[in-house]
Amino acid sequence: MSSLKKPEACENLNDIRIGIDTLDKEIVQILAKRMGYVKAAAQFKPDEQSIPAPERVVVMLQDRKQWAEEAGMSAEYVENLFTNIIDWYINQQIKHWRAERGLAEPDNAVT
Repeated sequence: MSSLKKPEACENLNDIRIGIDTLDKEIVQILAKRMGYVKAAAQFKPDEQSIPAPERVVVMLQDRKQWAEEAGMSAEYVENLFTNIIDWYINQQIKHWRAERGLAEPDNAVT
């Protein structure tokens, strides 16, 4: 990313678009890397009911809201964003946990 122009140094919309596209690609790559940790965590979960860990989610969301405020971003927006991210990854971890144990998906499985 070192060759990427800083926002204030952009000379045209193309520079802006290159910056945004580059950052979005990095975000997707980071989300994929995050999935590796989510799947790895499944091995330490004794049962499916232990996967959601609502007490952990509360702490995570508080941390992310604080990080947002420190970065000068909307804490509410970041909380909503991470609520969606966390919910989706929990569902993916449940699927992975079941697949690793050869369990069938229930008819009302969340995707």
